[in-house]
Amino acid sequence: MKMILIPVILLITSLFSFGYSNNFNSLIFEKSDTIKIITVRYSDSLADSSAYINIDYPQITDYDNKIVQERVNSFLKKEFQQSISEYNELVADTVVLTGEDYNFTYGFETGFEIQFNSTKFLSITLDHYQYTGGAHGNYYSAGYNINMNDGKILTLSDIINNSSFNLLSYECEQAMLDTFQLNSLQEAGLFENEISILPDQDFYIIPGALVLQFDPYEIGPFAMGEISIEISFFKIKDILKTNLPFPTE
Repeated sequence: MKMILIPVILLITSLFSFGYSNNFNSLIFEKSDTIKIITVRYSDSLADSSAYINIDYPQITDYDNKIVQERVNSFLKKEFQQSISEYNELVADTVVLTGEDYNFTYGFETGFEIQFNSTKFLSITLDHYQYTGGAHGNYYSAGYNINMNDGKILTLSDIINNSSFNLLSYECEQAMLDTFQLNSLQEAGLFENEISILPDQDFYIIPGALVLQFDPYEIGPFAMGEISIEISFFKIKDILKTNLPFPTE
């Protein structure tokens, strides 16, 4: 078994381009005048390559507030490395098939994208894919929205007025209908004609907009893939809380 832990310095403005593959030798470097991010790479695999794991996770460096930097880095490392225990369990239980017409390669891959980067606020999405048998692999994304003044991880309740989630749900539905150019959500292929956005809904922030993201099976079948709905701050300006750590105009 081989294990690699490599820090790779990246200067990132908006996006870290990540592709699901069996190697991570090709990285895209981008300049930044905001927070400096490094990518730490964790890799492990069986000698026969029947199972592998690759994780690229972000770490902040050279930030003025070292307490906040350590707090955020510790949180991100823990979140991104959650699949290591699952990989270790799979490796311990896996029986390598021989003499069959097919061979499985079990894989876990995790990367990230920087969606918003400023000295006051950071929005990062985790992108995870895994194949552990069956007809297809599974994937999901998770947004981490970080107030860099204190290192707090923001939820929708920190951004949207508590009494206004019904209005946010309405704007999400309208944005979906506009995206699909159809008259109903079920006509577009979703499970229901209504979407209920709750305070724990996954999201991330981009310049000028809130993006709600739904994993496969969450509101539609696997064939529809991951659904991301962008809602401009202008459309929801009346339900946004004040003094947010990112611009909304």
